[in-house]
Amino acid sequence: MDMQPLISIALCTYNGRRNLKPQLDSLLVQSYTRIEIIACDDASSDDTFEILTEYAQRDARLRCRRNPHNLGFRRNFEQAIRLCQGELIALSDQDDIWLPQKLEVLLEALNRRNAVMVYCNSELIDADGRAFGRRLDDSVARRDIDHPAPFVFDNPCSGHATLYRRAVVERALPFPEGAFHDWWLAFAAASGGLVAYVDQCLVQHRRHQDSVTFRIDHAPADSRPGFRARQLDVTELRVAQFAAFASPAQDFFRQLLGLWRARKNEIFSLRLAAFMVRHRQRLFAFNRDGGGLRLRLALKFAWGLRMKRWLEPHRYRIEDASRR
Repeated sequence: MDMQPLISIALCTYNGRRNLKPQLDSLLVQSYTRIEIIACDDASSDDTFEILTEYAQRDARLRCRRNPHNLGFRRNFEQAIRLCQGELIALSDQDDIWLPQKLEVLLEALNRRNAVMVYCNSELIDADGRAFGRRLDDSVARRDIDHPAPFVFDNPCSGHATLYRRAVVERALPFPEGAFHDWWLAFAAASGGLVAYVDQCLVQHRRHQDSVTFRIDHAPADSRPGFRARQLDVTELRVAQFAAFASPAQDFFRQLLGLWRARKNEIFSLRLAAFMVRHRQRLFAFNRDGGGLRLRLALKFAWGLRMKRWLEPHRYRIEDASRR
């Protein structure tokens, strides 16, 4: 009988003492037992590292290290991933709760679907573990993906819900500056094979005021002059990073990047709109298509930014110094 593959769990922590123990308990009771947990603490000021050390003394599958200074969540995850030794890699936040069968179910789907990455749904809970009665797929369509185009505009593949083949992760490192680690990993995976979706809630994902995702989702809306132009600049940077990544879809992103940049000085951006319409099923795959939504989203790009700056100056006009 073949030996089961080792699954490495990259766990990143920072001042997470309140909810860390339930998460560690849920990792260590996984029905798939051939695991290692690589915990990297990002210079916590509370007793998070002491909790990790206590658990590591009780279970040799857990190894932990403490950063001498704070790296931030992106670089901390990169470091934790580099320390992983398994053929498969899963990411873990410090405050969720994994269902006992999570890794077993994801691994079975990964192999059965011959995928390079698999991700699942999650149930949302609050800081005290009470269910909100909502799932992550309530807000966005989660589905199988075999092309990286949908990741231009969105990423429903939250890191806590994923399992990757090691080759995918190795190709994706290092994470580009400014990119979310799980967004970039999902893009890299879809650039090389099938990203398969498991429509089961295998994680209780905690939303609370101290979590990174909560702070991002609840950040005050940017209403300063030129806020929409800045949003487009962020998307342009993402497309440029995708276009620089060697993959079968590289020419697709290079073409999109050229059209995206040309739009800045156009009154009407008919070439970009035509590109968006032609590829709308891929580019807007995470949008549910009721009432022709994807077509409407694509046609919005027919307006060039010269026209937008004239019609909506507060949203689109900013000084050059502000853009840098």
